[in-house]
Amino acid sequence: MALMWQELTESPTPGSYQRLHSYATRAGTWEQWRAKALDHIREEAARRKRSGAPRSHWDPAGHSWLVEVFLWEEDVEAAWAEAQAGGCSDRLWLELAARREADHPEDALPIYQREVEETVAQKNNRAYAEAVELMRKVKDLMQRADRGGEFSAYVESVRAAHKPKRNLMKLLDKARW
Repeated sequence: MALMWQELTESPTPGSYQRLHSYATRAGTWEQWRAKALDHIREEAARRKRSGAPRSHWDPAGHSWLVEVFLWEEDVEAAWAEAQAGGCSDRLWLELAARREADHPEDALPIYQREVEETVAQKNNRAYAEAVELMRKVKDLMQRADRGGEFSAYVESVRAAHKPKRNLMKLLDKARW
């Protein structure tokens, strides 16, 4: 256990957390180690945030590691709370949206709307087609959240922001929005 704990303290990643879980579960001591491990990962996230050092590919945004740990544990509510508290990578925001959209469409909506903008910013036909598919998801979520009437205004805002992108406009026309 000492080696697994050392690994987690030196590299507090979801992988080291999972390995600690595996060993501690076999030893019957997981509950004690879990709290200690989560506290350490939280402290490390706070330390990285305070340092203000530029992030690398290996140093994910905000509370990404905690979000990933809670998703691995299938605790979507705790993952959502961590993402709200400290942020996370775009990939994890999308995973959270996908996992929450059935029961919490209001929560998923702004995540997908942001993804529409980021996708359109790629400025290619494939991205425009993907953005339109994401907008279909936004429409569905708005309807399920009793906000269906807002979709037309949303489409108009997308059109206004991206009017010079003729191929995107054609796809929106084809979708009859």
